[in-house]
Amino acid sequence: EKAASVEVWDKEVAHHDIDQKMLLDNGRGIIIPDKTEPIYGDRYLPRKFKIGVTVPGDNSLDLYTNDIGVVVICDEKGELEGFNLMVGGGMGRTHNKENTFARAADHLGYVPKEDIYEVMKSILASQRDHGNRDVRANARMKYLVHTLGVDNFRSLVESYFGKEIQPWREIQPFKYNDWMGWWEQGDGKLFYGVHVDNGRVKDEGDFRLKTALRVITDKYNLPSIMSPTQSILFKNIEPKDKEDIDSILREHGILPIEQIDPLARLAMACPALPLCGLAQTEAERRMPSYVERVRSLLTKLNIDDEEIMMRMTGCPNGCARPYMAELAFVGDGGNSYQIWLGGSPVLTRTAWPHVAKMKDEDLEITLEPILAMFVQQRQQFEAFGDFCHRIGSEAIATYTKSYVLGSVTA
Repeated sequence: EKAASVEVWDKEVAHHDIDQKMLLDNGRGIIIPDKTEPIYGDRYLPRKFKIGVTVPGDNSLDLYTNDIGVVVICDEKGELEGFNLMVGGGMGRTHNKENTFARAADHLGYVPKEDIYEVMKSILASQRDHGNRDVRANARMKYLVHTLGVDNFRSLVESYFGKEIQPWREIQPFKYNDWMGWWEQGDGKLFYGVHVDNGRVKDEGDFRLKTALRVITDKYNLPSIMSPTQSILFKNIEPKDKEDIDSILREHGILPIEQIDPLARLAMACPALPLCGLAQTEAERRMPSYVERVRSLLTKLNIDDEEIMMRMTGCPNGCARPYMAELAFVGDGGNSYQIWLGGSPVLTRTAWPHVAKMKDEDLEITLEPILAMFVQQRQQFEAFGDFCHRIGSEAIATYTKSYVLGSVTA
């Protein structure tokens, strides 16, 4: 693996002279006098630092949850012009500590391609020098952006950069796509997305995903990557091999993507128990049953066509990015969850807490009134998350108090 990484670096990265650009000193405080780490320094950063990169219209990687989100901007001929940047996203929070919270990133602005290295270094230096090193729970850059406000944070970044950051370029609206199934790769080859429920690769009865992946890898030696939603993408597939790969998957009990419940495709859960020491309750092992139970509710209300993005975590740290989902279950004790509503189906805003504590056995009686209100009061083509965001928690709570179970169908 190390040898492969070195080979990729030599072929695809080295000619960009990244080390030289990273160590370039503009004299404004980005580079500090440390021989080993002239950017990080001897104390590194206050907390972890995440960067996501995408293209206009594609928010498959939850761009707004990153410390820095980068959107590639090209001209009409497809040539690189520059980048839109967003800052200050992050999911982690702690129950009953209001000074910790999930946050979607703010739009910082547009940067021409020749300035991207210096601006990225300037953002990092801003967090390095001004991030909270006293309170670990507030050390992520999202709290610095929140405290200063994005305009003041932009000014801080500009003080390191030495230029003004241009306004955000208008781009096509973001959409969510999990990239499962067959797709053209753009170079005459194909890639295939294999759906993996909550990231668990396993052989279980007639469902033998682990073996299928091994057979495909051994036979075709395809490069594979993990998707942002815990599934797997095989790439560089020759079109002539498509039928055989489909056959291998069928023989190992893997359903074609068209036969997988959209609720399952959209769902995501963290490992939680028994693997995570921070987990307060189940997530990965419970999510499949919640998909089935919510599907039954949608069928009961005659809204089977609805596709709702659900996510679940066993604690509030947010590893499965629940606070961006339309409907989220956040563990807060044994077999107990908070209910979060109102996230965007295209992952551009955070949800809000609606129910402080829901026992596992109360899932149906908790969700049915909310879904019934959605049936009765939604606007044309309005997604569930957008409906909850528009109506608000207070209106949903008021409706729920007077709702009679079983009284509404579409």
